[in-house]
Amino acid sequence: MVSELLRWGAARLRDLPEPGREARRALALACGANGVLPPKLSPLEAGRYRRLVEARARGIPWPALEGTTAFLDFEVFVPPGVFIPRPETEELAELACRVWRELPGHPRALDWGTGSGVLALALARARPDGEVWAVDASRRAVAATRRNAQRLGVRLHVRRSPSFSCVPGQFHLIVANPPYVPSSCIPLLPADVKNFDPKRALDGGPDGLRWIRELLGRGPDHLVPGGFLLMEIGRDQRERVLRLAQTAGLWVEARVLPDLSGKPRFFWGRRC
Repeated sequence: MVSELLRWGAARLRDLPEPGREARRALALACGANGVLPPKLSPLEAGRYRRLVEARARGIPWPALEGTTAFLDFEVFVPPGVFIPRPETEELAELACRVWRELPGHPRALDWGTGSGVLALALARARPDGEVWAVDASRRAVAATRRNAQRLGVRLHVRRSPSFSCVPGQFHLIVANPPYVPSSCIPLLPADVKNFDPKRALDGGPDGLRWIRELLGRGPDHLVPGGFLLMEIGRDQRERVLRLAQTAGLWVEARVLPDLSGKPRFFWGRRC
């Protein structure tokens, strides 16, 4: 009986915030249901359901089980070894799209460290007349971004590039969600982050600022005069990031904007 399976699943997932909802999601995935759950499951579907519930009980995140995740108004493929985008990055995407839409002419944008490509895809969907590049050092990330662009029918220029090494020309906008977790703090992250996201997408070096320094120091070389850099930062990094921007001496404007919870989260800078 489906009701018995759901009760078992909810009991097994009782340590999660919404065990009943988790159990129903596992059941829908197990039987391929879209909306209404079936009255009964085949033995194969029931076995798949139990395995999914056990996987969630071990802390495996849903995108790793489903292979996809929603972002803004679209869905992306997120294979193993590629960073799973979080809600804060949706806020960064919305902020970047507002700036992007106001740029004159046919602007160019760069998504630095693109991961699954969500920021680049959001920009390309928001303004098809612009030219959007996406770069990442990870082969898996580059492959995922290309696949997602093809699925969504979006035109992107995707390159494998450690930092700025293979980035052509200058851009009107650079967006980035760089690794910003201090190396020593990675073991303290939630299990569904530290055990399933690639370490290279999390590790910001000893102080968490390695790649932020890179973006603040080298980013202006790849921006047109008056171009913008928007990036996500750690909630306790505001003062240090603003000092780094001031020391670089390359930003005519630099500020940190809050996320929806009020925490300082997004660096907004304009090149001299």
